[in-house]
Amino acid sequence: MEKSARAKWTKPAGTGRALAGIRRLAAVFMIAALLGGCATKSVIPPAETSARAPETVGNLFKTEPSDRDLFEEALSYLSNQQKEPNYKEARLRLEKLVREHPDGKWTPAAGAVIACIQKMAELQNQLRLDKQRAQNDHGKLAREMEGLRDGIRQTEEKYSAELIRLQQENEQLKKDIQQLKNLEIQLEKREKMLR
Repeated sequence: MEKSARAKWTKPAGTGRALAGIRRLAAVFMIAALLGGCATKSVIPPAETSARAPETVGNLFKTEPSDRDLFEEALSYLSNQQKEPNYKEARLRLEKLVREHPDGKWTPAAGAVIACIQKMAELQNQLRLDKQRAQNDHGKLAREMEGLRDGIRQTEEKYSAELIRLQQENEQLKKDIQQLKNLEIQLEKREKMLR
């Protein structure tokens, strides 16, 4: 019974050698293909090679930023913690991303951020206009309130002067009434004396 179980789990001796041989053969073919590719002649004629060589060398070291690089650069302008975010520069980078990489992975996100920046700029502009309008309204209301205060002060002064005048008249009337009473008393006394 042990022998039958062992026979199920062990490979025949020839299978391992066959696999190793196939692997070696595949490795030899790959090395030959690589060496064969290096050994081929140049397809570009020699006259064009010398003219294009500096351009090719320059292009090897000069790479255009990828859509991700442009997106990250734009985000760096937005997430500046030392100073205010630079929305203008961020928008320029995002517009460059959309223009240079229309089918890029980051293009839809860049479009969304551009739309957000545009909406924020519109809201800031509206807020600035509303603030200016509110300041104008505040100035107008302050002038109206000052005018009303002046009007109230003038009215109070007018009524205060009128009140003082009426009080003086009242005092004068009281004095006149007192004089009349005194005269009446004197008249009565004269009438009594004359009788």
